Amino acid sequence: MSDEKCDDWNIRKNSLRLKGFDYSLSHSNFVTIVAENRQKIFDDKRITEASVEILLNLRKKYRFNLYSFCFMPDHFHALIGTGESKMTLGRICGDFKSLSTREFWRYYKGKMWQRQFFDHIIRNEIDFLETVEYIRENPVKANLVKVWTDWKYYGEPDLEKFYS
Repeated sequence: MSDEKCDDWNIRKNSLRLKGFDYSLSHSNFVTIVAENRQKIFDDKRITEASVEILLNLRKKYRFNLYSFCFMPDHFHALIGTGESKMTLGRICGDFKSLSTREFWRYYKGKMWQRQFFDHIIRNEIDFLETVEYIRENPVKANLVKVWTDWKYYGEPDLEKFYS
């Protein structure tokens, strides 16, 4: 690769980072994990209920903050802060995917999740609150319920920590 192409790659690669943002500090992330081939695995309440339980157990075991989460028919959203866990987001999501896949295999064969996950670093309070609202309204926008509080597979176990 020529020096010109290397320089171009470094500029593009570095432009994905937020200018002036301190990535070394603990921060919250908006995470989306999508089912393999967008299959509607969470239409099966056994899988959904087991996945919620796995998520909440991991939260307790690893001591990360789970501000908000929502299981949709073919994907999952969460607002996660690494908190006291000192764990990477990749480790938290990887362990969740691994444990939920084991539960999935009790009833089905094949892959449960797409290979990776999508994440967005929460930059400030407005970003945080907009993300909570987005997660809340996801089942409403999908016409699954009329009001977000009616969605069974939603929770905000650590949201009060944000306000305290």
